[in-house]
Amino acid sequence: MGDKERRLKMLNYAFVAAVVLSSGLIIMNFTDYVGLLNSMSKVTFSIDEMVHTPEGNDIVMTLTFSIENPTTYTRLKFSSLQCQLYLITEGGGEYIGTTAYAPPVDVPLIPFEGRSYTTSLSVSRSQNELFSKDPLDPELEWRVRSVIHFSTPIRKYYQNVNFYPVSNIEE
Repeated sequence: MGDKERRLKMLNYAFVAAVVLSSGLIIMNFTDYVGLLNSMSKVTFSIDEMVHTPEGNDIVMTLTFSIENPTTYTRLKFSSLQCQLYLITEGGGEYIGTTAYAPPVDVPLIPFEGRSYTTSLSVSRSQNELFSKDPLDPELEWRVRSVIHFSTPIRKYYQNVNFYPVSNIEE
């Protein structure tokens, strides 16, 4: 076997190895994407509790939310949440502010296990006439527009969700 034939054989082996490696990466990416799509259609996000608390000249809105991955997909992580709060009034919805939560590192969503988090927003009572009432209404209706960010080792993903909770006063 000549030197030229040996180089050609090595080149063939390198080509086959590259094809096998590329195919493996493509299959891994495809199965990850299918698993992500399946889990994202089933992941549940909810606002468990929303309270508003008068604190001096401010009103503090506190949201407790939970996320659950009811699938066997193990590579999904919770990255962050942003909530835009709109107070529902007779004239429609009035934007009050945005609150956010992000764990220090992306948190794995363990299959069939839920996690709860809390975030809050403080606004001035003078921002809205409903807030400046004394006593403050014990129940306020809201529209909460949420953007939830998730990640996997290969990609990032987000979902938009709207909720219409009623907050109760906490004193």
